[in-house]
Amino acid sequence: MSSALFDTVFKELEARNDDIRPSDILLFSEPLRTALNTVIHLSRFNLTEFAANLPFTREEARELASLLVKRNLFELFVADQQEPVYMARLSAMTRPATRPPSDLWKKID
Repeated sequence: MSSALFDTVFKELEARNDDIRPSDILLFSEPLRTALNTVIHLSRFNLTEFAANLPFTREEARELASLLVKRNLFELFVADQQEPVYMARLSAMTRPATRPPSDLWKKID
């Protein structure tokens, strides 16, 4: 059962084309939603803490964490092979903000 649940969760994350923001977590199914909520509140966490919140093996949790790093929700803080440490991005937005045109106020007035 754990393998089928892992496949479902992994496919759910893979299906997203854009970055994952903390507000997107509400759209995920359980147990991923609860696990992500917990580690985002911790801000900095290791693989053991992430895996403890999921009904998956440690290697499956590592795969999910790697995918979440690619989707810019997590940042790899310490790249230790045995115990990687991640940091949750508060806003996971990596798209560059554009400056408004300099004549914006003229257009509004």
